[in-house]
Amino acid sequence: MFHGHHLIKHPDLREREGNYPYRCAHCEREINGLVVASYGDDVRWLLCTCCGKGSVLIWGRVYPGSLSGVKIDGLPERISKAYEEARTCMSVNAHTACELICRKILMHVAVEKEAEENRNFAEYLKHLENKGYITPPMRAWVDLIRQHGNQAAHTLEEPNRERAESTLMFTAELLRIVYEMDHLGKKYTGVKTQ
Repeated sequence: MFHGHHLIKHPDLREREGNYPYRCAHCEREINGLVVASYGDDVRWLLCTCCGKGSVLIWGRVYPGSLSGVKIDGLPERISKAYEEARTCMSVNAHTACELICRKILMHVAVEKEAEENRNFAEYLKHLENKGYITPPMRAWVDLIRQHGNQAAHTLEEPNRERAESTLMFTAELLRIVYEMDHLGKKYTGVKTQ
């Protein structure tokens, strides 16, 4: 409930109350942001000192939340969008959605690597194995992405944060191996690594 404008304060930015440490969701940096204004003890409007974009601190949580997972270079556009969506899902505690998108990313990767569309996931994984994108030591953890996505899609049990984070982490590692390393190889050697 709003109790009037008189509770909105503008702290002195040189004082301790004028700063707040957090991870900016916009530029993904750990910063000591500026508290532009506060409302009572529960709400603070924050300004990132790196990118200049705003966030809000409400009851101890910063919104928008920082993205989970790591940033990955060299992804094709569709896969990049899907991966960023999965990271965003984790930032708002949408664990089921994160796992479903990670499962879908497996399909995107396989099709981008010349698999036929509208196949089942076992065929997609087999295609990636046959093409050498999934090595024997990777097989179990790549299949875990599929299993977690299947559980999220076909059971009522909600995945917890730890399981969803592991699904996102394994997805990120697959994307790093398949795309980012090739991208970095071309960048630093000038030679395509595939």
